[in-house]
Amino acid sequence: MGMEQPVWLRNFKAERFVEGADQLLRVALQPIIDANSGKVLAHEAFVRGFDDLGFPHPAALLDHAASIRRLFELDSCLITKAMTAKSALPHSGSPLLFINLDGRNLERWRDLRAFLDLRCDLLDMRARDICIELSEAHQPLEPDAFEVAVEGLRNAGFLIAIDDFGTGSSGMQMLYQASPDFIKIDRFFIKSMPSDAKKRLLVSSIVDLAHTLGSRVIAEGVETIEELVSCREANCDLVQGYLIARPSVDVTALEPAYSELMAKAPGRRSQNDDLAIDTFMEDVAVLTEDSTLRDLFDLIAMEPEQSVFPTIDEGGLPRGAVREREVKSLIYSHFGLDLARNRSIGLTVKSFVRPIATLESTTPLAPRLELIADRAGDGVIVTKSLQYHGYLSSTSLLKLANEIRLRQAAAQNPLTRLPGNNAIQDFLIHCVEHADTCRLASYLDIDNFKPFNDKYGFEMGDRAILMIASILKSLERDYAVFVGHIGGDDFFIGSEGSACAKAEALLAEIGERFRHVAESLYSPEDREAGYIVGRARDGTVRRFPLLSCTVAAIRIPADYRPQSTLEITSRMTELKAQARYEGKNFLLEALGPDARAPAL
Repeated sequence: MGMEQPVWLRNFKAERFVEGADQLLRVALQPIIDANSGKVLAHEAFVRGFDDLGFPHPAALLDHAASIRRLFELDSCLITKAMTAKSALPHSGSPLLFINLDGRNLERWRDLRAFLDLRCDLLDMRARDICIELSEAHQPLEPDAFEVAVEGLRNAGFLIAIDDFGTGSSGMQMLYQASPDFIKIDRFFIKSMPSDAKKRLLVSSIVDLAHTLGSRVIAEGVETIEELVSCREANCDLVQGYLIARPSVDVTALEPAYSELMAKAPGRRSQNDDLAIDTFMEDVAVLTEDSTLRDLFDLIAMEPEQSVFPTIDEGGLPRGAVREREVKSLIYSHFGLDLARNRSIGLTVKSFVRPIATLESTTPLAPRLELIADRAGDGVIVTKSLQYHGYLSSTSLLKLANEIRLRQAAAQNPLTRLPGNNAIQDFLIHCVEHADTCRLASYLDIDNFKPFNDKYGFEMGDRAILMIASILKSLERDYAVFVGHIGGDDFFIGSEGSACAKAEALLAEIGERFRHVAESLYSPEDREAGYIVGRARDGTVRRFPLLSCTVAAIRIPADYRPQSTLEITSRMTELKAQARYEGKNFLLEALGPDARAPAL
């Protein structure tokens, strides 16, 4: 086995092992919540008490069970305990139970299906209440057999999830073969995501891919407010981890929602948050999985303009869609209606359901709509707390994308394409309302811009503004800071949480970075002289140094709540004037009772 057995197991009969496990093992449930509302939508079951049996971790317990040919019996025991715990929950706000299935048991999927059906009957649960988590660990089945097993469980009504996505060597293959309802992103990608641009990019890409394929994304192992914010900004659908709640054997201690936690980590308001997606949804006929082929044929006849039929299960969870083009040959065949009437053949609506892109109604639309609109020729199913909410056709998606583009254009600076004053005001309001984390608000403007613009013209002035905007955009992309364009040569930079310290260090260096690149805008003579001659605002002629920039940064401690946005902006303006007076390119100050004490 590669490990020493616990003393009590040596020479112990295999038949007694499961009895001992049943007596000593317990199951703990951990909430899985909606990343936007905080509502508990599921629980995952974890085994506890393995140490009482002498095992250092659950994997050792499972390996021992496999070595004595009792792995299926052990998994069955744990599943029974998990389902019993779920049925004992004091509230009805969590319809799903996630259970981890050892891959070595997947080859007995028929036995598993029969066992789960029996337990569901005994506990008055439905197959759709159970989500089976699969991983590539200990996966003995060949690809074709794996696909058959997963499809067999899905056809019985059980949901499928891929666990620890992104950590193995065949995750994409499993994604293709399993067509999962959920993809669980491993803790490796969530840890330090707020400060790791590469991880943020990877997680966002996984989310985009999952939604295009009709899967939901769960971020595993969320442990800090900053990680929760990053998961929300990456548009993960659900989250779980110690920040929300630890696995609990006492199910009465579990909450139905974690709204207060969500209030501590709101994503910054999108310019499109007030866009009513419902007004773009179309009133279409919807199928259920248990619909007959005759039901489908009748719908197609009654709705000749509808080519895609969203399909849901009995509880309202989307299962995909039926495309009229894929059943057309059957409909118009000589024996089509006879086949529809003959249930013994086994052809049902479920046989024609295929994945379709999904979009959660609370997801910020702008970052993903272009991607979905480009790929979703069959439209998109809109969900609300995972339940079917409506349908957007490809035509509706194009209208929605156009509306968003118009709003974005109105909200952006036309030169730099950076968010304008509305978005900046939203960030400042966020700083006032949420005092549970560190916040950073910074004002940047270009020094000596007017005389430079007067001498070299507005086109060169625009080039200078675009240079500093490019530098700021790199900070936004790589270090999760917010960048806005106030107007002219004035900019705003904001950050929060663990990213603040890094943002402060970068802003301290930005003046030198800009000065270096801005030198290229001058003539060789002016560059060599190190100044230009121009007219000041009072009309006097004098020398002006080459372009640089000044940054006035306000650090708002986690325990301080500003009285208003005006308190922040007025102090930033004062600090900028102070920096100019002292000849500094960067000045940082903490806001609060000791506001006049400089932080740097």
